[in-house]
Amino acid sequence: MQTVQLPEYAGDLWSDFRHCAWYGGRGGGKSYTVATALVLQSMERHERVLCGRELQKSIKDSSKRLIDDAIERLGVGAAFQSTETEIRGPHDSLFLFSGVKGNANAIKSMEGITTFWGDESQAFSQSSIDTLVPTIRKPGSRLIWTWNPDEKDTPVDAMFRGNNLEDREGFEPPPRSIVREINFGDNPWFPDELRAEME
Repeated sequence: MQTVQLPEYAGDLWSDFRHCAWYGGRGGGKSYTVATALVLQSMERHERVLCGRELQKSIKDSSKRLIDDAIERLGVGAAFQSTETEIRGPHDSLFLFSGVKGNANAIKSMEGITTFWGDESQAFSQSSIDTLVPTIRKPGSRLIWTWNPDEKDTPVDAMFRGNNLEDREGFEPPPRSIVREINFGDNPWFPDELRAEME
């Protein structure tokens, strides 16, 4: 396995949490870090991971490429079997990929999910969140949310940050939540190309 370098905030993903909510602008490395951490954790123990997006018309719209890239980057391809729709790994670990909108029955029928990762969570409707949270109920299960807060007052923002700026003072997220703002300054490997465009 290749040497792994992750930003300091990656430690959140090895903490005890029910919800890990990371939000912030592009270039912070949120999705890269989650994908890498999930691959590493699936090599440490059994993980059944559901990678969900609000809309997923095809596997190309999913986070599968991010997981496949993490496996390749870590040099552990021999330990995983990646098919068109899923990825299997050590300890009977499994990565599944699904859209949530209009797919409530299929989501509810998924058993034994240990980790849900909702990338681009700003797109999730309240209905989708209401379906997901009680569905991920295996003891010790957890939900990871990553998003760019481009739009105001999205359901995921309301759940973890309050409905608006005026309500955020004294706001309490769900129990056992880690809520962190992550931006380019938190990424030691922020690409020079993005830095030049930003400047």
